[in-house]
Amino acid sequence: MIIFLDGRVDTLGIGYVDLDVNHVGYRVYVSDLTLRSLRTDEDVRLYTYQHVREDGVFLFGFATLQDRQIFERLISVSGVGPKLAMQMLGALPAPAVVAAIRQEDAQTLCGLPGIGKKTAQRMILELKDKLDDLPVSTDSIYANAEPPKAQVDVADDVTTALIALGYRQKEAMAATEHVLQNQLHTVETAIKAALTWLYANQSELNA
Repeated sequence: MIIFLDGRVDTLGIGYVDLDVNHVGYRVYVSDLTLRSLRTDEDVRLYTYQHVREDGVFLFGFATLQDRQIFERLISVSGVGPKLAMQMLGALPAPAVVAAIRQEDAQTLCGLPGIGKKTAQRMILELKDKLDDLPVSTDSIYANAEPPKAQVDVADDVTTALIALGYRQKEAMAATEHVLQNQLHTVETAIKAALTWLYANQSELNA
């Protein structure tokens, strides 16, 4: 089992980083928040979780050991797989996810990509008493994190992507504001939601 990798960042992709470890390349899947903290050609350590499926072996990477521990707790919940857990940690920093579960804050959890009411309740039920060993403050839902700033970054990226796809700046900004006003999103999920909204409101926008 590979538990961490020390190497040089070779390539940054959508949802992954290619790491050069002694001239051997490893593709490691990371959250959006972790991806934004990495730079090409820098030396990093990523704590990894090795996931084995019938169609292959996948490595998920984390900036801290604590982030990996939280990820492992999340995927222990029925219905929460590695991809969904990474989407959650990409939309809201790990300490804030833990705080939401400890405080039984289903509303915040439901605002995360792919999380419905039943899944949020299941996470709270199965994990609320299993996170006490993690040194995370629960004084605030945003303890040790700055989600508003992260969402500003997401908004900028989404607006830029929509303009690149041919939408006018006014349309792109309206769609971005709509999809981010009530929910936390990763860049990928926000773009998809924005495109859906633009398609549904195309006649109104062109009026």
